[in-house]
Amino acid sequence: MRRIMRLAIVAFLVFFMLGPAGAQGKPKEVLFWNGYTGPDRPAVENLVAKFNESNADVKIKMEIMPWDSLYQKLLPALIAGNGPDIIGFSAGRVPEYAAAGKLEALDDYFKNSSLKRDVLVSGLMQAGTYKGKLYAVPMAFASMVMYYNKDHFKAAGLDPENPPKTLTELSAAWKKLLKVDAAGNVIQYPQAIGIKATVPMIPVFIWNHGADIVTADGKSGLSDPRAIEAMKFLQNAFVKDKVSPVGLTGQEADNLFAAGKASIEWNGPWAINGFRGAGINLGIAEVPAGPAGRITWSGDTVLVISKDSKQKESAWKFLEYWNSIAAQKYWATTVAFPPTRLDMGNNPDLAKNKDLFYFLKAGAYAKSYLPAQTKAGRIEEEILVPMYESIFRNLETVESAMKKADTQLTKLLSEK
Repeated sequence: MRRIMRLAIVAFLVFFMLGPAGAQGKPKEVLFWNGYTGPDRPAVENLVAKFNESNADVKIKMEIMPWDSLYQKLLPALIAGNGPDIIGFSAGRVPEYAAAGKLEALDDYFKNSSLKRDVLVSGLMQAGTYKGKLYAVPMAFASMVMYYNKDHFKAAGLDPENPPKTLTELSAAWKKLLKVDAAGNVIQYPQAIGIKATVPMIPVFIWNHGADIVTADGKSGLSDPRAIEAMKFLQNAFVKDKVSPVGLTGQEADNLFAAGKASIEWNGPWAINGFRGAGINLGIAEVPAGPAGRITWSGDTVLVISKDSKQKESAWKFLEYWNSIAAQKYWATTVAFPPTRLDMGNNPDLAKNKDLFYFLKAGAYAKSYLPAQTKAGRIEEEILVPMYESIFRNLETVESAMKKADTQLTKLLSEK
């Protein structure tokens, strides 16, 4: 009897010292890959640390690497069966990996979850859907707004506190903001418009005219008269109004605006600190509305779970946490990205950050670019950029260039 009592006491002491996690064994390790190597890395690391501290049964092991390295390593690792459980990557990558059968469908996880689908930003939820199934939830939400140089506006006789609200007003402002020297050389462009290696500035013009590049039924939208009208508007702006240099990459457009050589640029929240650091007297506003209303771009990164993960329930627990109100409040107030949730617009702590206002507002009318398209990269590089270059350099008529591009896009979309 004494021996039994001694064993019972020892068992109790072991349980007491180790606690529930020790009694149950080691916490389940979940491997998380992402490419957040920039200024927002500490915020990601802190959120992972907060999750690990509050969950004794799950431990997130995070590996951060440059985006190009991540994309080079990811598919081979998933094929070999030694890839991560969770991946944070570009929303545009979802169709490629979902089509390859490498992502876990998440629809059923919401059934008994405290996280509700309808509170998450619709643009990224749309981007995370492939062939009717949801494969991703938001990680970082970004939308496109209009940045403008208040000093340029004031010098041009424009009200810096009342920027253009429509494309018609924007076009009128362009004419006042253009500056040329005595030889006719442009010394101040009205707007820096990137057409390649950038967020979709040109598609936003098309959307605000009521058209799209690929329609909801998966067909080319480039023959739509409204798309043609949008491109005529832009051709006139580039050729006659000298609105922007032709052929800019996103980085070149950023540099032009940051140097004070362009008065306006459309961009995401990551650009704020750089522009202010360059000394720009920065104004922020909504992207102007077009004939069909106001639509802007939304996107950035999403969280997905590997199809072959052995820790799917634990991985889902982290996806829930990342999109919780507490985590998103920390994320938004730390890195100035808008939260991934639509129910935080009136949060008093976020309201203190005036920069967030227009990004939060855009969440309700933003959409993703080329959603569910496994060929998005080819559409952009092989068809759209050459079409933009041809039209904006006035090498051919809008009708001719778009007819050619429409034929190419129809062919590409029909390929298996």
